[in-house]
Amino acid sequence: MRPLIAIAIGSALGACDAASSDPGLDAVLAISGAQYRPGAFPADEGGPEALALTTRHPNVVIERVGEKATGTLAADARAAVFGIEGYDGTWLVPASPPDLSAPGFPLATALFGVRDGLPPGPFTLKVAAADARGHFGAPATALLVADEAEPPAGELVIALVWEGTADLDLHVVDADGGEVWSDKPNSMPPPEPGVPVDPLEFERHGILDHDGNKACRRDGRPTENVIWTVPPPAGAYVVRVDARAMCGAPGAPWYVAAYRGGELIGAARGFAAPEDTLAGHGAGSGVLALRFSL
Repeated sequence: MRPLIAIAIGSALGACDAASSDPGLDAVLAISGAQYRPGAFPADEGGPEALALTTRHPNVVIERVGEKATGTLAADARAAVFGIEGYDGTWLVPASPPDLSAPGFPLATALFGVRDGLPPGPFTLKVAAADARGHFGAPATALLVADEAEPPAGELVIALVWEGTADLDLHVVDADGGEVWSDKPNSMPPPEPGVPVDPLEFERHGILDHDGNKACRRDGRPTENVIWTVPPPAGAYVVRVDARAMCGAPGAPWYVAAYRGGELIGAARGFAAPEDTLAGHGAGSGVLALRFSL
């Protein structure tokens, strides 16, 4: 850590345990140029509130440090800590003067990444502010997704990612009632009898990109994505995950995430067990993973 930053944090937090010889190499959160603080995320002690937390992207590629996070803090904040909900270890960052993006409010900015000790999928990044006496206030949070790669591009993208050999299927029911999954890889409704079909009509609906781990033939990284390349219909969406076959696996942890125009609008984790394969595998199959509305 640069000496001037260390001095600034130490003076800002007063008697707070700002200094540590632990470099934080085992922490799941990594922040460039910050001071590691072992232990739990600080409790709210009535200090300055963290007003907002924003990141440049909703996805963080595991083992890549460089995603920008910005905490907007109450006026009396002098420093801040960043951490991940459910994990020990935080990083101390000095508060900078207000700028044009948040007039009147100090900011805490960090270039961060996550290590492979964090399971792929949704996680909550947190920031809390501290005053000159080292008293922390209520945190701000941001829901993000960690994974080995970024999601595909699209107006609406619903992703299923899982681990192991199991054959899982992503089911998505769109706002018009059309359902897409491996046996019907487009949400386009069946054409009316005798009515000519526009050959480009299928491009206006949700399209499944591929069938991951199909028939127990393992992919290198099992995923499935339903993608709208044009604006999707407004209304309610339902996302399910169907365990078609375990393929010898005792279970399969999975997560789903929904992105609208590149912004994360919902995410959830789950676990597929052998008993989940016993139900049918047609329309409407699978366990409920996510609901959202556009």
